[in-house]
Amino acid sequence: MAIREHSIYDCILSNAQNFAGETALVSGDLRLTFAEVPLHVNCLARGLRNTGFEKGDRIAVLLNNCAEYALLLAACSRIGLIVVCLNTRTSADEMRKVLESTKPKALLFQTSFEQQAETLRDLLPARQLYSIDEASILSTSFDQFIDEDSSPLTEPQPGVDEGWLIIPTAAVDGIPKGALLSQRNVIASAAVHLQHFGREAIKGHLVALPIFHVMGLTSAWATFISGGKNVLLKQFEEKQAVKLIDAEQLTYFGSFPPVLERVLDTAKEAGSGLESLRVVYGLEGPQNIQRLHEETSAVFWTGFGQAETTAFVTASPATERPGSSGQATLLNSVAVVDDLDQQLACGEEGEIVVRGENIFLEYWEMPEATAYAQRNSWHHTGDIGRFDEDGYLWYVKRKAEKELIKTGGENVYPGEVENILLKHPEISECCVIGVPDKTWGEAVKAICVCSEGTKLSLDAVRDFVGEQIAGFKKPRQVIFVEELPQTNNEIDREAVKAKWGA
Repeated sequence: MAIREHSIYDCILSNAQNFAGETALVSGDLRLTFAEVPLHVNCLARGLRNTGFEKGDRIAVLLNNCAEYALLLAACSRIGLIVVCLNTRTSADEMRKVLESTKPKALLFQTSFEQQAETLRDLLPARQLYSIDEASILSTSFDQFIDEDSSPLTEPQPGVDEGWLIIPTAAVDGIPKGALLSQRNVIASAAVHLQHFGREAIKGHLVALPIFHVMGLTSAWATFISGGKNVLLKQFEEKQAVKLIDAEQLTYFGSFPPVLERVLDTAKEAGSGLESLRVVYGLEGPQNIQRLHEETSAVFWTGFGQAETTAFVTASPATERPGSSGQATLLNSVAVVDDLDQQLACGEEGEIVVRGENIFLEYWEMPEATAYAQRNSWHHTGDIGRFDEDGYLWYVKRKAEKELIKTGGENVYPGEVENILLKHPEISECCVIGVPDKTWGEAVKAICVCSEGTKLSLDAVRDFVGEQIAGFKKPRQVIFVEELPQTNNEIDREAVKAKWGA
């Protein structure tokens, strides 16, 4: 008889015994113990099944961090539903593209996103909209999913290698790709957190990053699996973050610019030393990392990863090799290869490729894109890097066809913004690049050529872009030039960066 591998639900049941009376989840005024979690999960899973959801159905989620989000993920893992984790910061048009691809059976949303939900209504069978906080004419209450029977379900669990989550990635040419993750992927990523940080360091987690981001998601599950406490921050607010760290004695959180700087500034103003804090992980500039080490007892960890790798595949304290992305985790093989997928020697630059149990299953209904990314038994990240003699990975840049700007923890493809800009009747040519930014890490900068005799303002360009795609993709800087450098009748992107990349 085959032995079924440990699932998310197995972790929930195990923790209900091992940590019964300890706090598992805090969300606003709600506090749940580990013993209470499976009761809520059982009620929700049974209710979803009784409502008509079947294994393999998709349910889209448009929520900020909240208990309902966490419990829904757990319930869906129990009965084999696939959760489409929508980025709340993307535009309604971008969300439409995700729903057109994934074809969810329902959309679960907060009333703060009611306007977006209404625009997506026609993409759902029977227009199934469910609100978690206040049902309206548009929607049905989330309470419909909650059954009164909290006893365990008797039906078999889905396999740990079946699809569980779809994380939409940044769009290339306006087409988002949905990275399909399994329970095994997430559990493996949780093991990476435990391996590097240790249980004591992650016993109290401020879930400051949104759950729809892979880093927020996996760090929350790592905390839960290890028997730690997750405190959900609905939306990042620095005063509330500092208050919760101190009040709940939280030990770690994830950070992308400008989160850490704001937390440190607020803590200093409040006279807090953030004494309980042990680990901060993510991306950050050297100045704020140094401040963290000087002003607290915490250590900043950096690494390399993406949605397709279910977060980190390399990790190290930032001080070990400043500027690097750390060393490969014990659960991953990481290499740098040439265009023929031959591994390169230390110091040589090439594409970063990865193997391991945390590598995603596929791009949802994109077999060609999946085959290209996962060729020759490696996941090809599209990133260029090199290893030094001590095994530390150094990120260099994106491959030309996958050039990426990282701003405030969000990914922006220049090509997507350029396609929008070129729809403007007064813009004849443009090139979008990333430039250093103290607050956001990188900022989107557009260099535009206008039609003869035309003058445009920064606000006009930003408003035009913001009407069609997410606000974080709008250029923070726009300059107008008479011409852009060309090579072989194409815009020379490297020359643009050299001239206007400051």
